[in-house]
Amino acid sequence: MGFIPEALLIFKSGLKTGDYHGEMNSGNYLKWVKNQLIPNLPPKSVVVIDNAPYHNVQLNRSPSSNAKKDTMKEWMDSRGQQYYSKETKIELYEKIRRHKEARVFEVDRVFAEHGHSVLRLPPYHPELNPIENIWGIMKNWVATRNVTFKLEDVKKLVMEKCANIGK
Repeated sequence: MGFIPEALLIFKSGLKTGDYHGEMNSGNYLKWVKNQLIPNLPPKSVVVIDNAPYHNVQLNRSPSSNAKKDTMKEWMDSRGQQYYSKETKIELYEKIRRHKEARVFEVDRVFAEHGHSVLRLPPYHPELNPIENIWGIMKNWVATRNVTFKLEDVKKLVMEKCANIGK
């Protein structure tokens, strides 16, 4: 389908760096997915997601090798896995590694509940990320037309270009 103007989220970043990633978080992202994106998706859509941390909140996270021994034991107990009380962290972690479930992401579950699926991009391949490509086009287009440098005018330019992406 491509760009979905009805799902456009524009907000003013409080950062002077221009990096909006610090402004977005998993709560805001999930709210946008539920309230703006899903209602505007065609049935059985495939949603492409990159590796931004707020896209990847894992529901069934297992302890890492750096976790405390008690945390490892709690994880094993919650899954009915057996261990000896005198086992070392290394031994416990090896058991955890063998019994890890496939990762389940919160946003994947939300999309699945609405009949959609998720395609995750591999790490460190921005050239495969549609939003990176669109953003480059958008920034150049707005920069060549922005004569007032007023936030409201920039917003209008962004909305105008979004309405015409691919045309």
